Amino acid sequence: MTFAHNKSWEHFETVFNSKLPIKEAWDKIIDFHEKTVPTCYWTQLRELDVETEQQEIKEWFEQLVANDPLPQKVISIWIGIVKLLDDNDNKVNAIYLTGADSYDKDDIEWATEPTYEPENKYGVLDILNQIENIIKEDPKNYSFLDWILPLAYCSLTIDEIVRRKLDPSIFLKSQKKLFVTTGHDSGDYMNLSPIE
Repeated sequence: MTFAHNKSWEHFETVFNSKLPIKEAWDKIIDFHEKTVPTCYWTQLRELDVETEQQEIKEWFEQLVANDPLPQKVISIWIGIVKLLDDNDNKVNAIYLTGADSYDKDDIEWATEPTYEPENKYGVLDILNQIENIIKEDPKNYSFLDWILPLAYCSLTIDEIVRRKLDPSIFLKSQKKLFVTTGHDSGDYMNLSPIE
């Protein structure tokens, strides 16, 4: 059995639109893929502590914008998923935050021309790196899982942070609403709940 990109994406969208707490949503993503390709690593992925990292991400977002406020014209935030080299030249998975003066829900082009780039815009996420370490043991399915799982995790956890945990007053100094999108720089992305 093999994964089908379109079926995984449809399931991911269904879970995302359900607005479930991160642990429940993450379990649904893992359950779906486990039924498609049963292997030994699904239990490890299911046991990742996705709830604890949410608080760290929330605090990082808030501190980043509090220390380097959004310019008045910024109406959208892009949270990119990237691989970076650490001090030892090892690849690590991270996210970064930028902002733009434009937004289009159907075209991510606006994110390629940021007008807001805070000094410490990169944040290394332990969960993304744990996902990487688990799935790299499966070379046959790695390129698929390395696409869907980081995007699903970031979308689900950041959306819940925005909806339920973030202090909007830190972000909404000049705007009544900020659009938020996360995704891979290669073009696959998910529009999240706005900050309002």
